[in-house]
Amino acid sequence: MFRRTTRTLALGLLLAGVAISAHAELQKWDAAKAGALAAQLQTATRDLYDTFYKQPKVGAGQAQEYYRLKQDVRHLRNEAKALAGALEKGAGQAETLPIYEDLMQVVRRARDDAQHVFTTRDVQEKATAVRALVNQLSPYYDPDAVPLQPVTR
Repeated sequence: MFRRTTRTLALGLLLAGVAISAHAELQKWDAAKAGALAAQLQTATRDLYDTFYKQPKVGAGQAQEYYRLKQDVRHLRNEAKALAGALEKGAGQAETLPIYEDLMQVVRRARDDAQHVFTTRDVQEKATAVRALVNQLSPYYDPDAVPLQPVTR
C-alpha cells in the first residue's frame, strides 16, 4: 500500500514537473511571424492613439487618470513602432526583448488607468485589437504569458 501511494505520488510529481516545464518554454522564434505581428501592432496602436485623441474630454473627476492614459497610449504607439522597426531591420528575440518588456510595462499601466476612465466604444474596439495582437506576440518573449483579458470597469 505504501509503495503504491509513493509510486502514485512520484508519478504525479513527475507529470506536474513535465507540465510546468512544458508551460515555461518560449514559443519557437519565428522572425517573420513576430515581425508581421509587430507591424500589425504598430498599425493597431497608431489607430488606438488616433481614436483616443478624438474622444470627448472627460470631467474633472477623471482628469488625472485620463491624462495618464493619454500618455500611456502615446507610449504604446512609440514602443510598438520601435519593436516593429527593430524586427524589420533583422533584430532577433534577445535584441528586441527590452523593447517588448517596456511595451508590456506600458500595457499594464494603461490597463490600470483604463479601469477608471470612460472611453468610447470605438476606443474600446481599437484597444481590443491591440490586446489581441499583444496576446499573439507575447509567447515569443514570455514563457509564462497569460492572455490579457478585457479591462473591467
